[in-house]
Amino acid sequence: MKAGIRRWLAGGVACLAFAVPAIAASDEAAPAWKADLAAARATFERETGMALRPGFRIEPTVFPRYYALRSDAPGRPSAYFRDDMKWTANVRSPGWSTSDAAEGSAEGLLRWQRERVQALPLERLVKVKRRTPFLAVIWSAPDCPFCRKLERSLEEAGASVYLVPVGLSADGFRRSAQVYCSADPAGAWRAAMGEGPAAAGGPAREGCRYPHDTMVDIGFFLGRGRLATPIVVFADGSSIVGWDDERGPARLRQVIAGREAFPER
Repeated sequence: MKAGIRRWLAGGVACLAFAVPAIAASDEAAPAWKADLAAARATFERETGMALRPGFRIEPTVFPRYYALRSDAPGRPSAYFRDDMKWTANVRSPGWSTSDAAEGSAEGLLRWQRERVQALPLERLVKVKRRTPFLAVIWSAPDCPFCRKLERSLEEAGASVYLVPVGLSADGFRRSAQVYCSADPAGAWRAAMGEGPAAAGGPAREGCRYPHDTMVDIGFFLGRGRLATPIVVFADGSSIVGWDDERGPARLRQVIAGREAFPER
């Protein structure tokens, strides 16, 4: 997987998030599904053959049946597992692992991706409304130059999207947190990306906390384990990792013509 990522980055279309730093202003809301932490921990310990070590904790993700194994150590990435432990990521070995052959096929992977897309908490994302319906969910960072290319394409096409704002660095996450908690998040994002007035966004919303872990989790799942920006996911479950000046805009025009979109929430 690492070699594949290196080849893909060599094409110059994406930014790889080498570190995912935690920030103080983070608050994770309960997921929309009913998680059973005790059962998840018991299954994890039984299948791995070891007790959960001090300094680690298990938390639900926004995706039903999927949990994150988090460390208290700053900057350490999360591992993930499904409640049956037949699907894991960075648990037994680096990368993804599934014991279901059908799930590992190209068709099974696309079906898996569509299910994750359907579970996205759209109401917790930033709505960037332009002329079209909401065509995509984007995982994007203000300190990523390829994300700026994506924004220019979206502006030119008038494409509305749901935004998952993250960062490649601590400063990028800080800026994304400011966007997320702005009185006008869409305006703040467009300003941060150079596509709107510099003063857009307004003051922070009182009581708002940026859900850092949730934002990172979404990128991990939508990017199929590749934490790179931008990630663009369309309503049919198809996705693009990275953005260039030719294939990306061409795919965007296809999506606009096809009229398949996310619901507005």
